[in-house]
Amino acid sequence: MKPFKTKFTKILTGLGVTAALLLSIPSPAVSQEAALPGKGEVVLEKAGEIELGDLIQQWASEMDHVYAETRIQAKDSNKKIFERLGINDKAFVRYVNSIKGKENPFARLQKGRLIQARLTPTGEAISLRVFRPIDSLSRDVAYFQVSKESGKFKHANLKSEIDAFPIASSAVIKTTLESAAVSANIPANVLAQIKERLSTSMDVNKGVAAGDSFSVIYERRQIDGADLGSGKLLAIEYFSKGKTIDSYWYEGEGVEGYFDSEGNNTDITFLRMPCEARVTSTFNRVRKHPVTGRLRPHWGVDLGAPRGTPVYAAGDGVISSKKYQRRGYGYWLELTHAGGYKSLYAHLSKYAPGMAEGVKVKKGQLIGYVGTSGMVTGPHLHYELKKDGQQINPLIADLRTGENLKDDALEDYKLAISPMRRQIAMLSRLQLAQNSASTGSD
Repeated sequence: MKPFKTKFTKILTGLGVTAALLLSIPSPAVSQEAALPGKGEVVLEKAGEIELGDLIQQWASEMDHVYAETRIQAKDSNKKIFERLGINDKAFVRYVNSIKGKENPFARLQKGRLIQARLTPTGEAISLRVFRPIDSLSRDVAYFQVSKESGKFKHANLKSEIDAFPIASSAVIKTTLESAAVSANIPANVLAQIKERLSTSMDVNKGVAAGDSFSVIYERRQIDGADLGSGKLLAIEYFSKGKTIDSYWYEGEGVEGYFDSEGNNTDITFLRMPCEARVTSTFNRVRKHPVTGRLRPHWGVDLGAPRGTPVYAAGDGVISSKKYQRRGYGYWLELTHAGGYKSLYAHLSKYAPGMAEGVKVKKGQLIGYVGTSGMVTGPHLHYELKKDGQQINPLIADLRTGENLKDDALEDYKLAISPMRRQIAMLSRLQLAQNSASTGSD
């Protein structure tokens, strides 16, 4: 595969075609989230919710192979997983069961792990991949693969670069930003990035009003034609009472980040929410502790999420502390960042591989997983951010520190984002027309 920057150029030049696909009515059998990599290939989402075996037989004369996917569920077994995927291959099952030790992910099924299979029309396995937790901001992905070559099965732990293409969507807010995103089929991890972008200019909890509208372009990611879900937010324009908030992702010579239409840096140094979660307890000077019942300050935010949810480094830094406290934070990490900042992540279930004191990490890098260690009442991440030793509220603090674009860099930037701006303008006109038609029919 080609380098990511080359792909990003292709993303921009292909926006018009993508929009035409997005605005078409999806087939009942294959959701809008599905992708059609090419003739003879079909990507199916949520395998098991449809009769996959029947579909394979129905389409057998029209395709060379089919991709199917599922996620490991509670109380799952190998047999149930293979049935959901439509695998009808006794030799493949025997081979998978023969793989010994920790190398075999089917020996220790982890809930939520994504599994994708490539099958023949008769259900024989061509390949199967069990993915490690996928970082929505990462440019590559690690997985365990079983494949068949020259009639023989083999297996290996691999890592591949992710291929990305753009999806555009638009919505009008009737009640909340969340409900508008759901109505526009915008994935949860993209919604989290939307909030991150908007939070630099508005209070996303109180500043959103009915009648506001927004348009976005984000990555849809694949590996060898198989779907991996959504990735980075590439552009957003938010319209509210004559005011526009915009932000575009840009990679130029020696610079990358988010900027508005005039080249002003809209990026923030730290992630406000280092995991995909909901706020369950806010930054509070006086809070009743849920376990001890005592009144004490809560110098951070609690982010509720299922056990095992990936936790990412809020910014570039060095691991300065890695400890365990049974009657406190449980498993926790503290990172030291430039500019007098520190960030803390507590109640982890476990650390990511390679995490140790003195190790350097990058913003968005996987560092651990949400858990229930220490004094807690349920799975969540306790997240703190400090500036010069003083805790600050990461949800509302001004964390913008980047430089604006100037001169040649500004000209290159405006040229690079012009296809996205045209795409969003078209989406906005279509959205306005749909709203006018809807209002006229009431």
